[in-house]
Order: sequence, then structure tokens, then C-alpha cells
Amino acid sequence: MKKLFRSLGQTYFYNIKLKQKFIISHFLVVLIPSFVIAILLYNQLSNIMLSNTIKSEQNLAKQTAGNIENTISSVKETADQIASDDFLKQILHTKPESMKDNLSSSEYFISEAGDYLSQIQSIIDYDNITAVKIYMDDYYKTFYDDPIISYKEVFKSTQSIEGSYWYGIFSSTSKQTLICPSLYLTPSEEKYNGELAYIRKMSVFHDGQELKAYVAVYFSKEKIDSILRKNMSIADSSSILLNEREALISSSNYALSGKYLIYYNDVIQNLTNTNNFKLVSFGRERVYMAYNQITDTDWIMVSLVPSTGVIEESSFIVWQFLISYVLVVLIAFFLSITLSGSIVKRISSVVDQMKQVKYGKPKNLYLKAGKDEVGDLVDTYNYMVDEMNDLLLKQSQDADALRLSEFRALQAQINPHFLYNTLDMINWLSKSGKSEEVSSAVQALSKFYKFTLSKGNPTVTVSEELTHVSLYVTLQNMRYNNKIHFLIDIPDELLEYEMPKLVFQPIVENAIQHGILGKESKEGNIVITGWLENDTIVFLISDNGVGIPPDKLPGILSGNQENRKGNNIGIYNTHKRLQLLYNNDYGLNYRSIENVETEVEIRIPAKIAETEK
Repeated sequence: MKKLFRSLGQTYFYNIKLKQKFIISHFLVVLIPSFVIAILLYNQLSNIMLSNTIKSEQNLAKQTAGNIENTISSVKETADQIASDDFLKQILHTKPESMKDNLSSSEYFISEAGDYLSQIQSIIDYDNITAVKIYMDDYYKTFYDDPIISYKEVFKSTQSIEGSYWYGIFSSTSKQTLICPSLYLTPSEEKYNGELAYIRKMSVFHDGQELKAYVAVYFSKEKIDSILRKNMSIADSSSILLNEREALISSSNYALSGKYLIYYNDVIQNLTNTNNFKLVSFGRERVYMAYNQITDTDWIMVSLVPSTGVIEESSFIVWQFLISYVLVVLIAFFLSITLSGSIVKRISSVVDQMKQVKYGKPKNLYLKAGKDEVGDLVDTYNYMVDEMNDLLLKQSQDADALRLSEFRALQAQINPHFLYNTLDMINWLSKSGKSEEVSSAVQALSKFYKFTLSKGNPTVTVSEELTHVSLYVTLQNMRYNNKIHFLIDIPDELLEYEMPKLVFQPIVENAIQHGILGKESKEGNIVITGWLENDTIVFLISDNGVGIPPDKLPGILSGNQENRKGNNIGIYNTHKRLQLLYNNDYGLNYRSIENVETEVEIRIPAKIAETEK
């Protein structure tokens, strides 16, 4: 059995074609799990969906209760703000005769009254707060009947609300605040002010007599209704607001609210935990019921969800899931066939084209690549082919450029002016009878050109390159009476490293001809130093000649001055040759301070020269 499974695994993973592998994989991954889920998890899924539906209703009820609390809190804060205002406190503690004098003579008092009334008017937005009234005992009749105050219709006599239910509650209890449903209000209040109200009682004493005032903030019942309606996500469910006196404050559906007979105390006793739905019976109907206590009120929000609605909701979701899963299986098979065909076709094209590389130059694939990984593979292959072809072309061009650069460098070394001037100097020495100097000059010139014209390896050791440039400086000193002071400060460990030949001489020549000889004294110093910097050898050739003007520096290495100033061709060719041999990270770099110094930095890869066996 173990061998059988191993054989099947070997065949599946390595031997069968990709198209068949995709189809088998989709069959194993999609169809079998869906079949197992349909058989084993139907009941569990139903229970889970039922639980999730109940939890969703709980969260929605909690959110709705919070929205109602926020609305009540806003109204309460408004009433507290109005009641705590210094102007109202001043009115309540002022005797009528003094009040009359203030109204008739004090511009400050009139201004304060106007500001207070304007502030109250600004609070009324008719979306939430619909009206604000302050009811006062007849003791303050002088105040609220005055035309300055009465035209705003904010301050009223308590006689207008003595017949209301809420006034009776305040008169018979010690309550200081009350949230009133429409049942508690007079018909006039409900019609002109609003269907709900938050009322705050205020008491003061004058001459041993208790005087009362009531700050009433009326607010919209429609807004509370709309909040409750948003609490409903299942058909035939309902939410109602009750207070402890069994008064119906609001309902999401007044037609359904009469269907269930609910009492405040029964709800509190039967549902010990707030916001936890419990299955209860109303006649033959079973309903999930929960309640939320509305903070700072005697209200509770009761949520009623028929059990049939919850079951239908969860069953509908389960069937949706199963039907969707079947559709996914069918779509998966269709996609597996289409996808496998698309992938295999493009991969096969890449493989076939790559096989052709054995027999000739690589060619691009001309097919619709797409933007997936296989498309990236095709694009990458085409990019690789383009890069390879460009590289082959560039390699050929670089080889031609390198040969041309080396030829130009060699040509620059065979400088007819330098050779003519040196031979002329030898002739002058000979006529002067300086036979030893003639012999030295001829030997130096011979060694110089022997090194320059030697065939074979284009690279030499650092030691050999220094010898070559030293011969050049020796010949120049014979001509210019030893006014060129040449110093080499190279560590011994660098002498056996490898470098291209004919690098130092063009730079030193340029330093002599256009740096030192440009000075009035025709005398100067040239120093060659060097060091190892990680995997790079850095040489620095410095001179104290006349320097290079800043506007001329960029043209030296760019070749832009080649036609106008022939002396730069050797420098440019040296720089270009180093970049062709290595890359653009290497080559020459000029720095110069006019009439002070010039420094040329040379960077080449560090490589020990191979010794001949």
C-alpha cells in the first residue's frame, strides 16, 4: 500500500501534464470538501447562523439604545444649560417690584434678557428640539407679561399647564426631573410644542414661600420613532419604548406593538439580563424578547423578534451558502479547464522557444502574454532575449571601441613632437660633447618605446607602469634641466597588482605640458601615490602647476574638447579605455584649484598580476 501511494504521488507531482494536474487538483480541493460540508455541517451551520442572527439583533438593539440615550442626553444637557444660566437665576431671586424697575430702566437688564431669549431660540432646531418653555408661578407675572419678555413666548404662567399629567407628578412627588411621553402633556403642548418633553423643576423661596419654575425642553417623537425603525432587520419584528408607569412612549411599528401585551415590571422580572434575547410565548406565537434600560430615564426599550423570522433568516442564509457553493464548484471546474489551457499553452511556447536557443540566436515570443505570473515569465523571457541580443551587440561594439581606444592610446604615445624634441636634445648633447648624457638619453628613449610598442598582454604590473612613466619624466628632465621634481609614494604591496598599460604617462604628460610648463618658473612637483580601498586600487597623481579653469574641467573626460584641444585626447582615451575594460564605476576623476594644484584620481579593480610559469 505504501508503494502504491508513493507511485501515485510520483505520477501526480512529476509525470502527468499540467492540464490534467489542474483538473485533478480542483476536483480534490473543491468538490470533495463541499460534499463533506454539505453532509456533516448543515445542522451545525443552521445553529451557527441562528446564533449569529440573535447576536446581530443584540448588537443592533444595543446600538439603537445608545442612539436614543444620546438624543435624551442632548435634550437633558440643553435643559441644564438653560436652567443654570445666571440670567434665569437672577430672575427667580428678584422680587416683582424690583423686576419692574429693572425692566423699565435698566438697559443692561434689557440687553441680558434679549441675549438669553436669543440663546434659547438658537437651541431650537426642529429636527430634535422643537420648543423651549419656562413655566413660572404668578409671583413672576410682572416679568413674563412684560412686552420685552412675552413677545418671544418662552416664559409662561404655570396656569397654562396645571391640568397636565406631568404637573400633577411634580406636585405630588419629590421628583426634580421628568421625561414626558405625549400622554403626560396637555393637548396644547403636544400640538404647538412637541410630543415629548424633558422637564426640570426649579424652586426658590421668597418671604418663606416656595415658588416654582419649570424648564421644559420639547423634542421630536418622530426622531425617536425613526431610531427605533432602524433597529429592525427582520420582518415582523418590533421595538417599543415603555416607562415605569406603563406609558407607551414610541414604537417602530404601532400596528405590531398592539399585538403583544407587555408590562414594564414583567419585562424587568422575566428578563434578568439586559440585551440578552429570551424565547417567550404570546399565546401560540413564540418570540425572542430582550430589553435595554435607557440611561438617566425610567424608559426601557423592548425588542421583539418572532422566532419564525429568525429561523427563516438563518435558513435562507444557509441555503444561499449551499447554492453558492454548488455554483462555485461548477465555476471552478470551468475555470480549471480554461486556466490550465491558458497556462500550459503559454508555458509550452516558452519551453519550445528556449529549446531553439541551442540552434541559433534567441528570438522573442510573439503571443498574448497576459499580466499573471506566466505572463511575467513570457515578458521576462522576451526581456532576457532583448538583453542578450543587446549584450551581444554591445560586446561586439565594445570590443571594436576598445581596439580603437587602445590604438589611439598607442598612437598618442608615439608622439612625433616628443620624439622630435628628444632627438633634437640628443643631437645638441652630442655636439656639446656630452657623450654620457647622450648614451643615457638614447637608452632611456629606447626602453620607453620598447615598453610602448611591446605586443602581447595589454596589462602590466604597477611596478612596470611606474618604470615606464619614470623613463618619460627622465627624458623630459634632460630637456628641461631637471625642473620636474617627480616623486613616487606607492606601497610595496601594490607593486605586483595588475593594471592596464599606458595609464600614468598621458596624465603625467598633461601635468608637465599644461600644468608645470605653464608656470613662469617652468618648475614644479608631480607626486604619484596609491592605496588599496576594499577591492579597488586608487592612484592619485597631483601636480602644483597652473591648474585647470572650472569651465574646462567637465570637457576633459567627456571628450568635448578633443577637436579644439588636441592634448586632451590621450586623457579622454585613457579614461574611456578603463571604463570599457571594467565599468563606469572605474576610470579617471579630475579635481583642480586654479593656480594651486591639480589632482587626478585613478580607480581600477584590485587584482594580483599572474606570474609567468
